[in-house]
Amino acid sequence: MSPASPHPEPDAAWRIGTVADPAAAEAALAAGADALVFEAAPPQGFIADLRARRPGLTIYAALDGPDDPSLDGLMAERPDGVLLRDARSGRDVAALGGRLAVCEALAGFPDGATVILAAIGHPLGVLDARSFAGASPRLAGLGLDETAPAASLREASALPQIRGLIRLAAEAAGVACFEMPTVDEERSPEGLAAPPDGFGWIVVRARPSIAARSRDRAG
Repeated sequence: MSPASPHPEPDAAWRIGTVADPAAAEAALAAGADALVFEAAPPQGFIADLRARRPGLTIYAALDGPDDPSLDGLMAERPDGVLLRDARSGRDVAALGGRLAVCEALAGFPDGATVILAAIGHPLGVLDARSFAGASPRLAGLGLDETAPAASLREASALPQIRGLIRLAAEAAGVACFEMPTVDEERSPEGLAAPPDGFGWIVVRARPSIAARSRDRAG
């Protein structure tokens, strides 16, 4: 069954901001983000307030894996979708889809309302990229996580081939292709400017500025 998300995924280039708190969410929206990914659960009521102010805003919640225990609590906020970090095969997407189906049933949400963005951040995910095709009707996007610790995914000589494989896998799955770079906080508006060639979306994670990191250490 096709996902019944109230926010259908756009065909045009899309800019998504990955945020950790309400202040970062406001900054990403001011920088031109079309959607948000929350890396941690925001304060109760914040997402409801965002939706009241921005009715067309699409909101995702980030998960560390298909078995991430935070999913149950996140579903209370009714995100439009989830970003699966470090997806290593279509099996991860299928497993998460099964959990989402149970969560939706328990919460009384429409079946298939919560979509999945799968971020590849490990060589295993690249090598098994074709397994994402047909993994779940919830899959709405497949992408490369350049913030991943695997150095081989960031080597300049390997990146064109890796991007090509992920683009092919996304096309085979019939979903959007995205990339996840990290940009400096001061440059985040520039980082949100446009996705790379051949990628439909860009999911930007802001690296705290030097000043912010100094304040955190001082605190």
